[in-house]
Amino acid sequence: MLEPEHRTPKRVLRQVLGWVLVLSLLVALVRLPFPLGLVLALGSIVASAYGVRFDRRHASRRVMVLALIGTLLNIVSMVVLGTASPLMALHDLSWPYWYHSLADWIYWNV
Repeated sequence: MLEPEHRTPKRVLRQVLGWVLVLSLLVALVRLPFPLGLVLALGSIVASAYGVRFDRRHASRRVMVLALIGTLLNIVSMVVLGTASPLMALHDLSWPYWYHSLADWIYWNV
């Protein structure tokens, strides 16, 4: 871990964001049959944990805590809603509300 007064290099920051956030969102966008989708989602959780481990060795403490929070949100989202990304979980929860109001507005104006 870097000393508190040192900044995290941009290369390390990009790599950690890729492991923790981007990979889980990309995996959540792919729809596969039951066993393959579950294995891919669990692989995304493992990749997030690897991002935290990599972050612990090469980045500052603040970045490590943010990566850890992102990984914990990925795990909670996977357990509660079955998707590996909290962003996709929010989308899945809010979609019925958006679609219903948009559909009513479209039919009302036609």
